[in-house]
Amino acid sequence: MGFTGSLILARTQVSLIDMLAPHEAELVSRRDDNWQLAAVMGESPDIPGWAAELVEATAAPVLIAVVGDSDTALLLADSPDGHRWVTVLNAPPDSAGRAAVADSRAMTAIAEAAVSWAAEAGHAVATDAVLTALCEADRDNRAADQAFSDALDAGDFAATHEVVRNQISFIEVYVLRVLVALGVAVSVQDTGSWWAHLADQAHAPSPLPGDLPTG
Repeated sequence: MGFTGSLILARTQVSLIDMLAPHEAELVSRRDDNWQLAAVMGESPDIPGWAAELVEATAAPVLIAVVGDSDTALLLADSPDGHRWVTVLNAPPDSAGRAAVADSRAMTAIAEAAVSWAAEAGHAVATDAVLTALCEADRDNRAADQAFSDALDAGDFAATHEVVRNQISFIEVYVLRVLVALGVAVSVQDTGSWWAHLADQAHAPSPLPGDLPTG
């Protein structure tokens, strides 16, 4: 089973873990500029309310990624100046989130809102880079699904194995890539941890669709 819970990014001089009590939380990373990333286990009922509370408590932008079984992630951001945006990484087929990713105008608007959020956080970032990061999980998984289907139809089981081997299986990797695009990349000090393993994947490029075997 994958991770089900929330990844919470906030900037605070005090311990983010203490602020999240009584939730069961683990500190994933803390930067020198006081940005902290924490993982909270389990489901949380009111994510917008939670984000608003953290914005009020920290007087800084906040981003929460609600992860479902390491397969999908709903990203919700808020800030003191009201730069709010929501999107879904690897949205389920036939869902509103998947339809939104297919709408380039809608995704560009979300990316522009995310750029404004990042600016309030003190980081000047490029809209194109943010847009790519927000759409990458859906693009990669659609390409991998098509490559797997083509290889299976061709009876090329070596190719199907290669597709599975190259595919990124944990949506948390794509969440971390969004943080990179927003200028708030995190490094994991515990190099032997699972989060460090995912962070390493986040900094490695995904195979391009043309690089995936198709039989």
